[in-house]
Amino acid sequence: MKLYEFEAKNLLRSAGINVPKSSLLSNPDQKVKINGKYLGKAQVLFGGRGKKGLISTDYKTLFAKNNVDKVLVEEFLECEQLFYLAITYSTKTRSPVILFSTNGGVDVEDNREIEQFPIDLENPTLPIINSAVDMVVKKLWNLFKQLDARLVEINPLGKIGENFVALDAKFILDDDALYRHPNLQFEPRSQLGIKPTQAEKLALEIDKQDHRGSAGSSYFDLSGDIAVIAAGGGGSVVNMDALIALGGKPANYTEHSGNPPAEKVEKLTKIVLSRPGLNGLWFVGATANFTDMVETLSGFINGLRTIKPKPKYPIVIRRGGPRWKEAEKMLLLIKEKERFDFHIFGPETPMTSTAKIVVDLVNKYKQNNKRT
Repeated sequence: MKLYEFEAKNLLRSAGINVPKSSLLSNPDQKVKINGKYLGKAQVLFGGRGKKGLISTDYKTLFAKNNVDKVLVEEFLECEQLFYLAITYSTKTRSPVILFSTNGGVDVEDNREIEQFPIDLENPTLPIINSAVDMVVKKLWNLFKQLDARLVEINPLGKIGENFVALDAKFILDDDALYRHPNLQFEPRSQLGIKPTQAEKLALEIDKQDHRGSAGSSYFDLSGDIAVIAAGGGGSVVNMDALIALGGKPANYTEHSGNPPAEKVEKLTKIVLSRPGLNGLWFVGATANFTDMVETLSGFINGLRTIKPKPKYPIVIRRGGPRWKEAEKMLLLIKEKERFDFHIFGPETPMTSTAKIVVDLVNKYKQNNKRT
């Protein structure tokens, strides 16, 4: 989970790390309780705010920007020097690493002077990286451990006399460890870094209520007209790429993985199909090793029966795995009985081949609807 800047700074403050005086505003009519110069910063979950016009001394104008409903107004501080400081995990050492530079601020990702200091988990002694900031490093390390964080970053860390102030902060917490921190209460947010839609909120609740398998944790709305229910793993991304490359426009991204029970797949299917303006559906996944195809596709069918497409747009299904033959017979029976426009493919057909099939069927469906 990515945190907003104000959330990260609240945690820094609680850890004893200085942050600027500030006011968090939720509308432009609120008063700012800061003396002297100040700076308004839109609270969004993506970087490069300065280049995108989301940092301004005229904080009221920021509320007119897309997806901005909170602005952090902070005192403007003159600093003698700006540092970069972060703690994250290294994929090379498979252990935490401290990142540090004496040149922090904008475009720090282009800074080749960032030093790395691996942390030996068997030896809890932190490496000495810079005598001036070692106390801040210690406090940040304790926070990193306490939060089960994937990244805690202060950029820039400003030096004012003998003191240090976190002028900006970026935190990413481990979603799978949030249950260990019931005291941390954050408003829902989408993976795209914007305010979540109602469908995205509902999808997130599916796995919270039932931890068997996964269905809904990865869901966000897009602007297209082809609904997608994909199996998890890298294949879901490959399939989305194939669909888009062939001219298809996905209405959403979502995936299910593990061996979710039918009721979870049913809930996800209802959310996906509730989207207005759909012209097709692609239920796609690789040949699974342990996902029960009858269980999974029973949930899909139950959801489909509840949210019946009208008129009946094409539904392309490509799956495989345990009990696939039974699931295929079930789908054929439902197709004949309830007249759904099913196009069913098993392991003998490559997943990405069905991307072209669904795009062609959707285009034909839209052309036929225009004539009528």
